[in-house]
Amino acid sequence: MKATGMKHEELVQALGPLGGLYAQPEVQRILVDAPRQVLVERGGRLEPSGVRFDSPEALEAVIEAALALAGVARSLGETIYEARLVDGARLLAVLPPTAPNGPYLVIGKLVVPTLTWEQLLEFGSVTPGELELLQSAIRARRNFLIAGGTASGKTTVANLLAESIPEQERLVIVEGVHEMQIRSPRAIFLEADEASGPSLSALLSAAARMRPDWLVVGELLGAESMRAMEIFSRGHNGMTTIHADSAEDALARLEALCLMANLGLGLNEIRTLIAAAIQVITYQERLPNGKRRLTHIVELRGLENGRYVLQPLWRYNPQNDQIEPTGLAASWA
Repeated sequence: MKATGMKHEELVQALGPLGGLYAQPEVQRILVDAPRQVLVERGGRLEPSGVRFDSPEALEAVIEAALALAGVARSLGETIYEARLVDGARLLAVLPPTAPNGPYLVIGKLVVPTLTWEQLLEFGSVTPGELELLQSAIRARRNFLIAGGTASGKTTVANLLAESIPEQERLVIVEGVHEMQIRSPRAIFLEADEASGPSLSALLSAAARMRPDWLVVGELLGAESMRAMEIFSRGHNGMTTIHADSAEDALARLEALCLMANLGLGLNEIRTLIAAAIQVITYQERLPNGKRRLTHIVELRGLENGRYVLQPLWRYNPQNDQIEPTGLAASWA
């Protein structure tokens, strides 16, 4: 349930020992793994917070107070709770007996993006050549699959790619949980509510009828992937994100998610659909040194003998720590 009208000060107070952490702008996420083990995420890195609870009961009292502010009541037998907090932050709590050593608590703040393409260029996260290619793909109205691992920066890339779309074009953004912060004068946001409202698949169908110039879909996690691919393949311009370990893994994961729709389609039929829906795959990676880089740009050129035809355009060279062009031209360039 959404926590509209909740005052920030009330939430900070309700969070007790966690309130000071929540108030720090640089803290992106708070994770309570035990009363005396509270971690925070800053800049994509987890670190001890130094904050402790006196007992599991004290931690559970904080969880109950935060849920109450969000308008979520405890129910007998329920052990997993999700809630929307102030400023779009999300709370996930898992209580005993589901969490035998718990309770556990995760608070993810909705971070308003401040990064720009210029900053990513300065950080070395993207090269001028990559940026030029991506923006040319936007102008050529190619569809994007934006892949990456946890904390790799794929959502940042997705936001900036969407903001590269000409401002006179209408963007409809569809998400299971609202996280994307796309700054565009003609962007509208839709959020699914699997518990009491439309499913993500149903919301995608509605969004396609809202006259989008571009349909931007949040991270694909399940059977809604099939609906997204169907819409993209029908000529709708679109982009979406997916958790993956490589560009190739992104396609394999997308196939698996599409199969979850259980429509009776075979793998070759699903591959044909994906090849019609997606033309550009980007892969965002967090390297061992902690740097986030757009390490691969790959063009999906269709199918041949039931296999994807992939054209690598840019890739990371670990020997010199550089992102380099492959020398192959994109079909739209």
